[in-house]
Formats: sequence, C-alpha cells, structure tokens
Amino acid sequence: MRYILILFLFVFALYGSEYKLKYWEDGLTFGGYLNRYKIDATNFYKKIAPDDLRFLSAIVSNSPYFERVENGKLQETLIPLGDEMQIYVYRSGKEYNFDIVPIEYKVVNDTVAIDIQSGCYSDLKKRVNNPHLATYLKKAFKNSLDFTKLQKGDKIVIKYSQKSINGIAWGEPTILAAFVRHKNSDYFAIKSGNRYKIFCNGLNSTKKSLKKSVKLVKKSRSITFGQPLSRMSISSKFTYKRWHPILHRYRPHLGVDLRGKIGTPIYAVASGKVVYAGWMRGYGKVVKINHGNGYISLYAHQSRIYTKVGAKVKKGQKIGAIGTTGRSTGPHLHFGIYKKGRPINPMGVVNRAIKRDYIVKKVVINSKNISSKLTKREKSVYNALKDSTSKEPYVWKDFDKPIDITINKNNIIKSENKSDNRVKLRSKQGVAWVNFKR
Repeated sequence: MRYILILFLFVFALYGSEYKLKYWEDGLTFGGYLNRYKIDATNFYKKIAPDDLRFLSAIVSNSPYFERVENGKLQETLIPLGDEMQIYVYRSGKEYNFDIVPIEYKVVNDTVAIDIQSGCYSDLKKRVNNPHLATYLKKAFKNSLDFTKLQKGDKIVIKYSQKSINGIAWGEPTILAAFVRHKNSDYFAIKSGNRYKIFCNGLNSTKKSLKKSVKLVKKSRSITFGQPLSRMSISSKFTYKRWHPILHRYRPHLGVDLRGKIGTPIYAVASGKVVYAGWMRGYGKVVKINHGNGYISLYAHQSRIYTKVGAKVKKGQKIGAIGTTGRSTGPHLHFGIYKKGRPINPMGVVNRAIKRDYIVKKVVINSKNISSKLTKREKSVYNALKDSTSKEPYVWKDFDKPIDITINKNNIIKSENKSDNRVKLRSKQGVAWVNFKR
C-alpha cells in the first residue's frame, strides 16, 4: 500500500528508542534485507513455518515498513501485509525471530469544508494534513468534474472515514459523500454500495434537463476472469486476519478455499502462461499462471498437475485436480489472485471484467435539478454538506516524525487509551506506550 500509512508497533526493548519509516527497495529480497544486517538468512528461514514463507513474497517494492536499529544492529522490523496483519522480525538475545502479528486501529469519521485558495490537493493538505483525500475525491466524481479547473472561491465539503492509529492515517480514506461548488454549478456524489451516485445542478437550471459539454474520458478494454471450479463453494474467505486451524494463531489468508472432492478438475480462470508448476512448501502442488497486466492466479493443494512451466493455457482449460497436498486439513482448492505482486480478494475478479488497456470515449453528462433526483436520505446529506461551514476538522499527524518508545513492563492496562499523544502497545513482555514527538 503506497498511500499514507502507519503501523501498530509491537515492542521488545525495555528502554527508549526510535523507529524509522522506510520503503522497501525495488528488487530487494527478504534474504537480501537480512544479509544487510549480517543475519544468517538460511538459519532464519528455518524458523519460519512453511505456511508463513509465502507471506514474504507479498512484500512489494515501495511498501512502507518500520525498523528499529541500535548500534548498527537490527532490533525490530514491521512490514504490513494489509490493513489487519504485519510481518514482525525481532531480536531476542543473539537470535532473530519471525512472527505475524495484528495491526490495531480505530476509525475516524469526519467532515471537512474548505474554500479553495490555490488548489484541491494543496488546500486539503494544509487543512487536514491528508492530501490523499483529494485523490479519492476525484475518484468519487469519476469524470464528472475536472478538479484541475477549481479556482479561488470554489467550495469543497467531504464527509469521509479513515482508519487511524494514534491520529496517523492508515490505509485509504473512504469518501462517504462530497459536495463541490464550482463557478455556477453544484456537484454532489454519495457512496451507494461499491459505487458513487453523482449529481450536477446548474444554479440557474430548472427542472428541465440540461446537457453539459462533451467530456473526453478513458474507457478500458477488459479481461474477464472465470471460475477455477465448475461449482464454487467457499469454506474460507480472503482475509488478512484468520484463525489458522492448524497453527492455532491468527494468520493472513491470501486467497479463498473452495470445497471439492479429490480429483475434481481445476480450470484456468483466464488465458495466460504457466510460470510455476510444482511443489511449494505449505501449498503442496501448485500452479501459477501469468495473465498479463500484472495479474497472476495461484492454485494450491492439488493432487495432480496437468500442465508445465512455460505452457500457454486458455481460459477454462483443465490444469489440475483438487487434492490435499501440503499443509491442509482436507481436500480443497486454495485459489489466489495477485495484482502486481500484491494479493487481492479473488472473489473481486471472478466472473468480472477487469480493466486492461485504455481507449478514449466521448461521454455526455446530463444535468437535472438535484432535488428532483435525490432520495429523502440523499437530500438530507446533500443539504448538510451544502450548508456546512468551516468548522475545525480532524487534523492528521505526520507519519514521518520520530517515535519515542517508553515501556512500563508492570503497567498491564486493559482499558483503551484515549490520549491523542500516545498509543498502547502490547508485547510478549507487557504493555507499553508510544509517544509521538511533534
């Protein structure tokens, strides 16, 4: 995740120290990272459970991570695997250990109203210290409004939610509704399921429809993914925090498990080239197919493989059969989809068209009086945002500030800390507080 991030830190040190935010270098392997601090990668890998080894491949270039180094020696490293879990490497004596630990956060719901002075991005950054609100605001309005043309005197109001760890933004903001006044028009977008309903109202318009100017937008060709099995029955969903039935601890589950009998045919979900066909620790017999445009599909725990590396397969072609090889509690297919090296929920692409190449298409935006289109609830939200004044919004903390760690080993606190200046940490040695220097 390349947007504003911060990690929930698990602490082993008993004294004050500082964590530094870094970004994973392009081409850097996990073994290479260990060797940088003269850590024996071969020995370290032996300590990692077979099921956990695959999480190392989920580390993507430019991914943020935190590390703590003292006197040139690595003490701790935390690397996010998503919104819920993170890789945790820590030093204990002269040894280094590996774990997957949860990330804890709260959700901030807020409304910010600004009068444009210089630009959408810079004004939001100055007002709330969260410039990525502008990015997701633009996505909410799609191609209905050119934000580069906003000028001094225009107005923006955003109702949004954002995960937070001690006042620092974590993950991507969710725009719940937004209002923009540009020149003589009002624009309104409101989240409806997985999409946004967009309205435009000329201030001088009547109930008669108005045609806006033609817009040039980008439309994509698509690749449609099919099903890996003829009948889909999910026994375990995609999640970054699942209770592992064998390891008896929380672990990410970077795919979906599909029920099936041994020998049930497995099909390629889209055409592509086989880049892996063989045994993989924890996953047993595995096939991986590269579909282009950054998409790779993975099929694990197979009993038999009917293809080989380098083979070109077509959508719907039989590539294997369900089994229970590797670390498995019974016959099933573990099905995963990776986009540019990062795992995504396979059910978000199965039987759906995914954007591929872009072409230009003309779109005419029709405009009506807003009040004639909105539902009662939508009209209430619209009026609230339209009349919103510049109250003090939630201001986010910088995530690149030094972090001062102090630990009170005997202070076992169970209640939630409500202070904005520190956050509660749990480690195997007790409870600690992280104080953020401003």
